[in-house]
Amino acid sequence: MIGRAAAKPRRRRSKTHNLVYAILFFIVGVIGVLVPIMPQVPFFIMSALFLSLVFPKVRRALRRWRLKHPTLDASYRKWRARSRRKRHEAIRRLRAAGPEASHPPA
Repeated sequence: MIGRAAAKPRRRRSKTHNLVYAILFFIVGVIGVLVPIMPQVPFFIMSALFLSLVFPKVRRALRRWRLKHPTLDASYRKWRARSRRKRHEAIRRLRAAGPEASHPPA
């Protein structure tokens, strides 16, 4: 690890932040129901996902729903795997480029 700066630990969002995001996405979803041009489904899904980070009961309900709908669960797992792969490839590229790539000269 010579020449590499110690990586900062990634800070997690607090439950309060996740709850605020869930409420915000829910409100935008309701606005989407009222305004015909704006989509509402993605905002309600985001609201449910953020709520699942705050409340274990919601997380269990979403997990049960995914198990009842295996086709959607397979699509969700594929999407998560693709996102994870992209993120890991980006991290690998940054590590291979060295510390100069992550901190451009001033």
